[in-house]
Amino acid sequence: MSALDALRSPEHTGSNRCWPCTVLNLLLAGAFALWLRFRDRRVLGTLIAASGVAIIYLRGYVVPYTPAFAPKVVAASPLPNEWFHDEQPPEPADGKASLATTDLDGETVLQELVTAGVVEAAGDRLLVAEDLDGPWHEEMRSLAGRSIDELAREVTRSLPHVDETDSLVAEGRSWVVVGPGEGELVARPVAVAELAAYRALADYLDDESTRLAAARALRMFLEECPVCGTGLVETSEVSCCGGYTKPRQTPDEVLACPSCDQRLYTFPSGDYSSH
Repeated sequence: MSALDALRSPEHTGSNRCWPCTVLNLLLAGAFALWLRFRDRRVLGTLIAASGVAIIYLRGYVVPYTPAFAPKVVAASPLPNEWFHDEQPPEPADGKASLATTDLDGETVLQELVTAGVVEAAGDRLLVAEDLDGPWHEEMRSLAGRSIDELAREVTRSLPHVDETDSLVAEGRSWVVVGPGEGELVARPVAVAELAAYRALADYLDDESTRLAAARALRMFLEECPVCGTGLVETSEVSCCGGYTKPRQTPDEVLACPSCDQRLYTFPSGDYSSH
């Protein structure tokens, strides 16, 4: 690995670059360099400008904590949002798409998982029980080896409430389309994790709606992407992946795969995370 490779930050550059962060950092670096030139420190100003551009190119930003404030600054400005965001492939607006059809109360689902012995307390944390964790991951490995079309057919075959599925691939990402027409777009890693959990839960939960809701909830315990094996990261909707929000809007915390560029779970307020 070269020295430049060690400095690079792929999660904040390339297709993941946050343009509000980039633009704001360039403006700040430029302003500081000009201030130095006006104080007759032209050489230092030139070095600061060159270094700032290089670091922003390699790492996404140079000013600490930029992801926490840059998108909000740009959102509050009169600049059009489309200046900073390319057209994206179709994706669920809230990142909460699921194979489950019912939205059971989170505490109810969690209680069902604990009662069934699927989730266990470990100090102040909750973990998936070993008896379920092994079969769940084995199912995920099996499903991850299937093409997106095969996965869509598995969803139709396995879930009684699903009569029709299709698949969609765009910009290197793939979805299972659940339902007729445009349907609901369920990201491939989500479909793999939930279908595997649904199957693994067969010996623990009899009620169909509870089993589906439990399969969705188990996604919060994932540590690696079930499709590519990359370690998942906890981040915010407003981050250097190009997230955007309005000044007074509180962004959701999400569990995402930086390689697949897809969310695995969106934590509602008060949700319990194992991480």
